[in-house]
Amino acid sequence: MSENFVKICGVNSEEIAIHAVNANADYLGFIFYPNSPRNISFEESSAIISKIKDKIPSVAVTVNPDDSIIKKIIEIGFPMIQLHGNESLERVKEIKSLSSLKIIKSFGIENAIDLEQTNIYEEVADYLLFDAKPNESELPGGNAKTFNWSSLNGYISKKEFFLSGGLNIENVETAVNSNLTNFFDVSSGVESSPGVKDKQKISTFIKKIKN
Repeated sequence: MSENFVKICGVNSEEIAIHAVNANADYLGFIFYPNSPRNISFEESSAIISKIKDKIPSVAVTVNPDDSIIKKIIEIGFPMIQLHGNESLERVKEIKSLSSLKIIKSFGIENAIDLEQTNIYEEVADYLLFDAKPNESELPGGNAKTFNWSSLNGYISKKEFFLSGGLNIENVETAVNSNLTNFFDVSSGVESSPGVKDKQKISTFIKKIKN
C-alpha cells in the first residue's frame, strides 16, 4: 500500500503548527494573501517556522507573488512555495530561476477541460495541486468547495499532484479510496470557523488518510 501525504494549509499559530506536526502531517501551508481569513504575516510565520523547520517542510502559499515577496520567502527559509494564482508558465520559470524553492502550482478545476492547461507546467513545477475553481466573488482557495473528482480519472501526470478543495473529515476517506493520488491538501475542512483551526479535526483528518 502506498504511503499517503497530508498538507495542512492555512496554519496561523505556533500551537496549531506543533499540533499538526505531532499529528503526523507531512507539510504545513502558510498563506500570504491579505484577503484570506488565514493570512499570516512574514514575521509571524518566521517565528513559527524556526520552531518546526527541522521536523516538517513549510510551504509559502501565494497568489501571483512579485519578486519582493519571493525574496522575503527565501529569507525566512521556506523550502517550498505554492503558486495559487494565474501565474503563467513564463512567470513560474522566472520564480524557479530565482531560487531553489520547490514549486507547487495550483489549478482551479471544474471539469476535464481545465486539466488541459496543466501539463505544460510539469517541466518546471515540482508538484501540481488541483482545487475547485472559484467564481469571481470567491477567494482563490479555501472556499470549502469540492469539484467532480471523476474529472481526474485517467489523468496522467509526470508529477505528483495534491487533491484539494472541500476535503473534510466526512469525505476524505472517499477521496483516498478513489486512488487518484497519494497527496491531500486541507484548509477549511479542519476548521471550527474561517481561519480557526480545530485540533481534533486535524488529528481525525490525518488519521483517516494515514490509517
